[in-house]
Amino acid sequence: MTKIRNDYMTSPASTLTLPVVDNTRNTDSASNRIAIIDIGSNTVRMVVYDAPARLPVPIFNERVVCGLGKGIGKSGKLNAEGVERALSALDRFCALAREMRVDQFRMVATAAVRDSEDGQTFADLVRDRCGFPVEVLSGREEARLGAVGILGGLPHADGLFGDMGGGSLDLANLSAGHYQDSITLPLGHLRITEDSDGDVRTARLLIDERLSSISWLDQVRGKSFYAVGGIWRAIARIHIQQTEYPLHLIDNYSMDVSAASDLTEVISRQSSVSLRRNYRAARRRSETLPMAALVLDRLLKHASPHKLIFSGYGLREGLFFDLLPPKMRDEDPLISACAGFAKRSGRFSLHGREIADWVQPVLPGLSSKMSRMLDAAALLSDIGWTEHPDYRALHSFIRILRLPIAGITHHERVLLALAIFVRYEGRRNQYEVQQVHSLLSEQERQSAATIGVSLRLAHVLSGGVPGLLSRTSLGFSEGGISLDLTSDRQLFSSSAVESIVRDLAKEIGVSYTIR
Repeated sequence: MTKIRNDYMTSPASTLTLPVVDNTRNTDSASNRIAIIDIGSNTVRMVVYDAPARLPVPIFNERVVCGLGKGIGKSGKLNAEGVERALSALDRFCALAREMRVDQFRMVATAAVRDSEDGQTFADLVRDRCGFPVEVLSGREEARLGAVGILGGLPHADGLFGDMGGGSLDLANLSAGHYQDSITLPLGHLRITEDSDGDVRTARLLIDERLSSISWLDQVRGKSFYAVGGIWRAIARIHIQQTEYPLHLIDNYSMDVSAASDLTEVISRQSSVSLRRNYRAARRRSETLPMAALVLDRLLKHASPHKLIFSGYGLREGLFFDLLPPKMRDEDPLISACAGFAKRSGRFSLHGREIADWVQPVLPGLSSKMSRMLDAAALLSDIGWTEHPDYRALHSFIRILRLPIAGITHHERVLLALAIFVRYEGRRNQYEVQQVHSLLSEQERQSAATIGVSLRLAHVLSGGVPGLLSRTSLGFSEGGISLDLTSDRQLFSSSAVESIVRDLAKEIGVSYTIR
């Protein structure tokens, strides 16, 4: 068993430092940006990330549909028209990488190039034409990198990882943050559609035959299944539409397995026209979505997971995490992301850790998960300062619901947003808040409100100046809340402070004293 977070440190041979073009408009040194080009069976994509940063948020992200793998199951060769489209896209992407002055560059190819008779010829042509080598990933390495991506966002992921591309399906067994067995199967949505000539019965036989060959699949029974790939995310979008789910986010969207099985079975029987008309499926997805749904349906039946979780993290994020310093890879993805946002958007240098430690006494008995939410909320507690005062609460609430952060469930995201909403004195009967209220229990809503009022008190009391909170103390006992200002009453005492202490006591349902 390999602990992937420690063992994915080896630098790939094709990680390059690009020669920077002579550009008189920009004479800065290399920018610490990471560029990744992914040559897939259906698309070619370049993503550029800022680094060093633990959160893989693209500053550039462009995809070209090329169809390299179209017809490969029958011809054994790359699609000729797809090759031309891919070369044109790669010309642009490699030129952009130079102009963007990226510091690290990695270009990889997956199933279509790996499996085709002329794949190496194509890779050599790209190298000669663009000046950089193409790393043709083995099936095992592709699965490993996908697992790295999942674990980068969910370090303790436990269950089955599955990434569906156009040409292949990568599967890996994850055990509480550890990478174990993996396999790559020719079950990509393009490949299975072509191999079965679009016939559902033939496809089901092919899928079942290939899934039955996986000796370790029974080890993930009763665990989670982490689904990756744009074609599977389309299924999540359909379910969100049908159920009128209030949070339109795919990453970490979870489904009950029985509901997922019902939906995938229905989708697998639809025509592309029906999918576009009745399910608002994109045209480019609708042709192969039925087969992608069928593969997912059969996989759920073979693996018998407890829950289906869709993830926005996969191969490209795995490539990104592979290039990070080991210390940064081991950081909590949520706390690291929140710290980054706090650094970029806060007014003062008052640190989240200082705030969280100060308010902790009025939140006794917090679970480790809630303590983590407190830490994240403290880091984001000044995120709305640039907004107009009348809109700080709502804009901060909506922003946090949509922040590109990882390592957080949907209900935890709503809890975090609600805490900041209350911190800015938002009215909890607002429509936007009521829309997502159902994702939290009453106890979670209460915890979010208590955290929010506590954060407001910390900011008003200290004025955002670091070091001042420690000169006061906030306490909680059976007698109620107590705030000790005796170290410097002239500095800390105000009607605004007393008003917030009163609100906090009311929120908890106790009395208060200020000394």
